[in-house]
Amino acid sequence: MKYISNLTVNNNRTWFHDTHEEYEAVRKDFLAFLDMFRFKLSKEAPDIGKAIMYMEPREWMYRIARDMRFHKDGPPYNPAFRAYICADKKSWKPIGYYLRLFPNGSCFGTGLWCETTAQMNNVRKYISLHYQEFLEVLNKGGISVDGQKLKSMPRGFSADDPAAEYIKYKNWTMIVHIPDEDITTFEELSDVLIFYVRKMEPMRQFLLKAADFVDNGRPEFEW
Repeated sequence: MKYISNLTVNNNRTWFHDTHEEYEAVRKDFLAFLDMFRFKLSKEAPDIGKAIMYMEPREWMYRIARDMRFHKDGPPYNPAFRAYICADKKSWKPIGYYLRLFPNGSCFGTGLWCETTAQMNNVRKYISLHYQEFLEVLNKGGISVDGQKLKSMPRGFSADDPAAEYIKYKNWTMIVHIPDEDITTFEELSDVLIFYVRKMEPMRQFLLKAADFVDNGRPEFEW
């Protein structure tokens, strides 16, 4: 956390290269934490555990250097340690868990970000068809589902649908803030994250089913 604070103040290539050994040491610590956390996460989310069993933690970690093609006039580094723990962090499926460490701005969560409108509409249809289950999972976890939202209903959906407010979403996320006082030791931080995993996992499983749903135009029956 101290290193991230210093990089935030000295966000330039000269300082970064002059302190590169410090960055490598901190990066090594972050990867060591991810490696340890994977085993606890695997107990709560067995499908993730199976998918990442033989992966290297560096495969979940995002680069600290920004892609300057999209930040030509901005600082060259993203001063945070970030990871998306899943089988493929570049894909919208499968759904994993995201961790960001930044002083007074750390967060953890999961969610579903679709790549196309057709995928979004399939998820919306699934939520509409299974809205009661969606509400039960949401209330049980006690963590709100948020995301980018359309101002009006997407084409093909009714404003009278009980799930209307969630159908307007373009993505469905569950994100919690992690206070700095909970980021002291590997063990304490992992316990905090697992506490939230247990609350989020039922909704993640629901969203996994929604992501795999394909609307073929026929009514879906639950037996």
